[in-house]
Amino acid sequence: MDRNTLIVIPVFNEENVIEKVLERTIQFTEKYADILFVNDGSTDLTSHKLTTISNKFKEINIIQKTKNEGYGASLISGLNFAIEKKYEYCITMDCDDQHQPSDIPRFMNFDSSIDLVSGSRYLPDSGVQGIEPPKDRIEINRRITAKINDHYKLGITDSFCGFKRYRVNAFRNHNFTETGYASPLELWSYIFHFSLRIKELNVDRIYITDDRSFGDDLDRKRKRYQYYLKVWKRMHLKYENMPKEPRKK
Repeated sequence: MDRNTLIVIPVFNEENVIEKVLERTIQFTEKYADILFVNDGSTDLTSHKLTTISNKFKEINIIQKTKNEGYGASLISGLNFAIEKKYEYCITMDCDDQHQPSDIPRFMNFDSSIDLVSGSRYLPDSGVQGIEPPKDRIEINRRITAKINDHYKLGITDSFCGFKRYRVNAFRNHNFTETGYASPLELWSYIFHFSLRIKELNVDRIYITDDRSFGDDLDRKRKRYQYYLKVWKRMHLKYENMPKEPRKK
């Protein structure tokens, strides 16, 4: 099988888990996919460990950023790398033990014609692992997902899961600009505007810790919800005013 898939893993200060994540990921990708770590300006030993890893494994690629640009910026960098290197598919997954590398083959083997296969933690077959998830995150996800469905009729159940498979050619001419945690809201506007084909794939809802911060005072539920709404409205206007160019097949 050709190595036509790139696994993109954004990392920020993950020195304690990065080697374990690589070890678990490479079990399911060694023969079939390459891996790209996007280091978003880590201030711990992540950079050093990534350099050591890249010297050991030829299928490991690294983008080392000198400053923190944001989760969405890392995804954009990874997608652009996949476009530049002419991969057919790009799978994004997090480095915080909340995505299971064992699910990668399920994404890789999913219907090849689908433009975006999006992981969902809220499908009937989605399992639950770890601690009880923060109620505010579930509530905000539910409310934002409902608004997206009301407006775009996409029928999705999880608007924020970062475990996804992109058919790279469908995103070759993207102009993504949202660099923070609200980046999925731009993605859904793009999906709707260009009438891309999407399907959800059940993944487990895994929470190891509830102490991850969103930064910029966005840990406050109301402020984070209003921020997401503001970004979504801005992105909707951005794509509403953009011509619908023919999609490449």
